[in-house]
Amino acid sequence: MPEAHDLTDAWLVDATRQLADPPGDVDRLISSISAGLNRIRRPARALATDGLRIKITDAILKQMIAIRTRRQLGRLVVFAAIDGAGDTITGIRVGLVARYADDLIALSDRVRDIVEDILLETIGPDSSAEARRNIAVRWQDVYTREWLSGS
Repeated sequence: MPEAHDLTDAWLVDATRQLADPPGDVDRLISSISAGLNRIRRPARALATDGLRIKITDAILKQMIAIRTRRQLGRLVVFAAIDGAGDTITGIRVGLVARYADDLIALSDRVRDIVEDILLETIGPDSSAEARRNIAVRWQDVYTREWLSGS
Protein backbone atom coordinates (compact mmCIF):
# COMPACT_ATOMS: atom_id res chain seq x y z
CA MET A 1 0.00 0.00 0.00
CA PRO A 2 1.54 3.38 -0.94
CA GLU A 3 2.22 5.85 1.81
CA ALA A 4 0.13 9.04 2.03
CA HIS A 5 2.94 11.28 0.74
CA ASP A 6 3.33 9.05 -2.33
CA LEU A 7 -0.34 9.65 -3.28
CA THR A 8 0.04 13.39 -2.70
CA ASP A 9 3.17 13.51 -4.86
CA ALA A 10 1.47 11.60 -7.67
CA TRP A 11 -1.55 13.92 -7.55
CA LEU A 12 0.70 16.98 -7.58
CA VAL A 13 2.68 15.72 -10.55
CA ASP A 14 -0.52 14.92 -12.49
CA ALA A 15 -2.02 18.32 -11.68
CA THR A 16 1.15 20.11 -12.77
CA ARG A 17 1.18 18.27 -16.09
CA GLN A 18 -2.36 19.41 -16.84
CA LEU A 19 -1.58 23.08 -16.33
CA ALA A 20 -1.00 25.22 -19.39
CA ASP A 21 2.33 26.97 -19.67
CA PRO A 22 2.18 30.39 -18.01
CA PRO A 23 2.23 33.12 -20.67
CA GLY A 24 5.65 34.44 -21.49
CA ASP A 25 7.75 31.50 -20.28
CA VAL A 26 8.63 30.37 -23.79
CA ASP A 27 9.32 33.99 -24.79
CA ARG A 28 11.65 34.42 -21.80
CA LEU A 29 13.46 31.20 -22.70
CA ILE A 30 13.88 32.35 -26.32
CA SER A 31 15.20 35.73 -25.12
CA SER A 32 17.60 34.05 -22.73
CA ILE A 33 18.95 31.75 -25.42
CA SER A 34 19.20 34.55 -27.98
CA ALA A 35 21.06 36.81 -25.57
CA GLY A 36 23.70 34.14 -25.02
CA LEU A 37 24.34 33.41 -28.68
CA ASN A 38 27.72 34.26 -30.05
CA ARG A 39 27.33 36.90 -32.75
CA ILE A 40 30.39 35.70 -34.68
CA ARG A 41 29.36 33.17 -37.28
CA ARG A 42 31.58 30.56 -38.81
CA PRO A 43 31.37 29.90 -42.53
CA ALA A 44 28.81 27.33 -43.57
CA ARG A 45 30.08 23.85 -44.42
CA ALA A 46 29.14 22.48 -47.84
CA LEU A 47 27.67 19.00 -47.66
CA ALA A 48 27.86 16.08 -50.07
CA THR A 49 24.58 15.16 -51.76
CA ASP A 50 23.40 12.42 -54.08
CA GLY A 51 22.71 14.93 -56.86
CA LEU A 52 25.69 16.54 -58.59
CA ARG A 53 23.84 19.82 -59.15
CA ILE A 54 22.37 20.06 -55.65
CA LYS A 55 24.35 22.25 -53.27
CA ILE A 56 23.45 22.55 -49.58
CA THR A 57 25.24 23.66 -46.43
CA ASP A 58 24.94 22.69 -42.79
CA ALA A 59 23.51 26.16 -42.02
CA ILE A 60 20.66 25.65 -44.50
CA LEU A 61 19.97 22.18 -43.15
CA LYS A 62 19.76 23.50 -39.56
CA GLN A 63 17.44 26.28 -40.66
CA MET A 64 15.18 23.83 -42.48
CA ILE A 65 15.01 21.61 -39.38
CA ALA A 66 14.11 24.57 -37.16
CA ILE A 67 11.46 25.96 -39.52
CA ARG A 68 9.75 22.67 -40.33
CA THR A 69 9.75 21.55 -36.69
CA ARG A 70 8.20 24.86 -35.64
CA ARG A 71 5.55 24.62 -38.38
CA GLN A 72 4.66 20.96 -37.94
CA LEU A 73 5.02 20.57 -34.16
CA GLY A 74 4.82 24.12 -32.89
CA ARG A 75 8.08 23.60 -31.01
CA LEU A 76 11.13 25.79 -30.82
CA VAL A 77 14.45 24.25 -31.86
CA VAL A 78 17.07 25.71 -29.51
CA PHE A 79 19.99 23.60 -30.70
CA ALA A 80 20.88 21.85 -33.95
CA ALA A 81 24.19 20.24 -34.88
CA ILE A 82 25.26 18.46 -38.03
CA ASP A 83 27.90 15.85 -37.14
CA GLY A 84 30.53 14.58 -39.53
CA ALA A 85 33.85 15.52 -41.07
CA GLY A 86 34.40 17.38 -44.31
CA ASP A 87 31.30 17.21 -46.47
CA THR A 88 29.99 13.98 -44.93
CA ILE A 89 27.08 13.85 -42.45
CA THR A 90 27.21 11.12 -39.81
CA GLY A 91 24.48 12.35 -37.45
CA ILE A 92 22.13 15.12 -36.45
CA ARG A 93 21.51 16.42 -32.92
CA VAL A 94 18.42 18.50 -32.19
CA GLY A 95 17.39 20.22 -28.96
CA LEU A 96 13.88 21.53 -28.35
CA VAL A 97 11.79 23.18 -25.63
CA ALA A 98 9.53 20.80 -23.68
CA ARG A 99 6.35 21.47 -21.74
CA TYR A 100 5.09 19.45 -18.78
CA ALA A 101 2.16 17.80 -20.58
CA ASP A 102 4.37 16.58 -23.45
CA ASP A 103 4.79 12.97 -24.44
CA LEU A 104 8.51 13.37 -25.13
CA ILE A 105 8.96 9.92 -26.62
CA ALA A 106 6.21 10.45 -29.21
CA LEU A 107 7.37 14.01 -29.96
CA SER A 108 10.97 12.82 -30.32
CA ASP A 109 9.83 10.25 -32.88
CA ARG A 110 7.98 12.98 -34.80
CA VAL A 111 11.10 15.19 -34.75
CA ARG A 112 13.18 12.28 -36.07
CA ASP A 113 10.64 11.80 -38.88
CA ILE A 114 10.86 15.50 -39.78
CA VAL A 115 14.66 15.42 -39.84
CA GLU A 116 14.70 12.21 -41.85
CA ASP A 117 12.34 13.70 -44.44
CA ILE A 118 14.54 16.80 -44.74
CA LEU A 119 17.67 14.67 -45.18
CA LEU A 120 16.04 12.58 -47.90
CA GLU A 121 14.77 15.69 -49.73
CA THR A 122 18.02 17.66 -49.57
CA ILE A 123 20.95 15.25 -49.23
CA GLY A 124 19.45 12.13 -50.79
CA PRO A 125 19.06 8.54 -49.58
CA ASP A 126 22.66 7.44 -50.15
CA SER A 127 24.55 10.43 -48.76
CA SER A 128 22.23 10.72 -45.73
CA ALA A 129 21.97 7.01 -44.82
CA GLU A 130 24.30 7.13 -41.79
CA ALA A 131 22.90 10.43 -40.52
CA ARG A 132 19.31 9.12 -40.72
CA ARG A 133 20.32 6.27 -38.40
CA ASN A 134 21.86 8.77 -35.93
CA ILE A 135 19.25 11.43 -35.17
CA ALA A 136 19.39 12.40 -31.50
CA VAL A 137 16.66 14.50 -29.88
CA ARG A 138 17.04 16.25 -26.52
CA TRP A 139 14.55 18.38 -24.64
CA GLN A 140 15.06 21.47 -22.52
CA ASP A 141 12.65 22.22 -19.67
CA VAL A 142 10.77 25.47 -20.36
CA TYR A 143 11.02 26.54 -16.70
CA THR A 144 14.43 25.39 -15.45
CA ARG A 145 16.22 25.49 -18.83
CA GLU A 146 17.89 22.20 -17.84
CA TRP A 147 18.31 19.44 -20.40
CA LEU A 148 16.05 16.49 -19.64
CA SER A 149 17.49 12.99 -19.77
CA GLY A 150 16.05 10.22 -21.91
CA SER A 151 13.96 10.31 -25.12
